[in-house]
Amino acid sequence: MAQQDGTTGSERIVGLSKPAAVERVVDADESRDPDTVRAVLDHVTEDGIVTADGVDSAVTDTSMILSTAETRVELASIDLDDAREAAGDDAAVGAVRSRLDVFEAKVSNATERVESLGERVQGLSGWRDDPRSVYDTVLGLREVASEAQALTTHADNVQLDIEEFERWLSTHDVRVRGLDGDVAALEQSLDGLADRVAFVADAKDADTPEAGGDDRATEWYNAALRARVSDLLVEDVRAELADLRELAPESAGEDDGLGDAAVDLDELDARVERLRGRLGDLARPSWTDEYGARIESFEATLAAFEPPVSWGAVQAELDDARVGDDG
Repeated sequence: MAQQDGTTGSERIVGLSKPAAVERVVDADESRDPDTVRAVLDHVTEDGIVTADGVDSAVTDTSMILSTAETRVELASIDLDDAREAAGDDAAVGAVRSRLDVFEAKVSNATERVESLGERVQGLSGWRDDPRSVYDTVLGLREVASEAQALTTHADNVQLDIEEFERWLSTHDVRVRGLDGDVAALEQSLDGLADRVAFVADAKDADTPEAGGDDRATEWYNAALRARVSDLLVEDVRAELADLRELAPESAGEDDGLGDAAVDLDELDARVERLRGRLGDLARPSWTDEYGARIESFEATLAAFEPPVSWGAVQAELDDARVGDDG
């Protein structure tokens, strides 16, 4: 039969001094770190003694922390509903729909996580009749509390992102500034690609025609992958530009603030093509023999992505395809 502290035998620790409790918990499982055990038991120790009231208080405290997380997740869900309503018919526009989809996924995930944490607390709250050790119960409560606090922060950030989205949705100038930022980021990315292409060119010039080396071939291959991602980047930002023109108020007319971005995108598109052409000129037969099929496979993978692009998924594909340390 389970004893008052929910355990039997070697891990019964309620009523022990904290040092004695730490010793007993560690003796029961030598893989446990004494400092960690001591820190966990701090939460259920009163006047130097591990107490049942301390465990009950830990359950109550954890439930309160989780309640805060539940409230914040619910508020994020309400904000998402408001954002959908504010979007109205514009939710059919790709740039709007993709943002709402991201928020939907985040809120749905947070809701599932908070429900799972609630089930865990429910299971841990009956610790007196639970065969698991008091230490494992308290450790579980601390883990739930930590995850709930992180979830609260996450839900708060989602709310802030939704508020920022609503400003973006309602204000043309905010959308224009966001697009200008995307164009600037694309230009910076191409600067990095140009540096890689220059490195391959300089290294090749320093070599004999027959030489090359694995490092040079790898650098060329990774640059070729990034060039193809850059093509997709340009396509994605162009689609964003088209969506913003669709969202632009009639009062903006031709002076919608998007003309400069359109010109810049044309220039960046041409720059990508030049860089790809330069990489083609630099290619050696041994490099294309080794990597040509892999580049074609990567191109086929990227072809499955359409604007608005999930850049996390594209980055994962790039990470999987590239060779060596190309961070």
